Amino acid sequence: MLDINKDFEDLNLAESEEAIKVALRHLHYSDPANENREYAIKMLKRMNEVSKVIGDKSGLSFEEFVKKHNKSKNQ
Repeated sequence: MLDINKDFEDLNLAESEEAIKVALRHLHYSDPANENREYAIKMLKRMNEVSKVIGDKSGLSFEEFVKKHNKSKNQ
């Protein structure tokens, strides 16, 4: 069963084969010189670090973020 307090705790994109494949596909077009598994994993790890810092600074709950996101899409 889903737990609102733990839904994203185990989300580790750098260990997700699906996320790594998507990152490699992105690198194929945006940065072909770095289109390799190691770089893709480093990029995913860095994305995770940055998103945590930004999330901590924003002070928004996930619900508040979703509301703001949805509102900005409708404008």
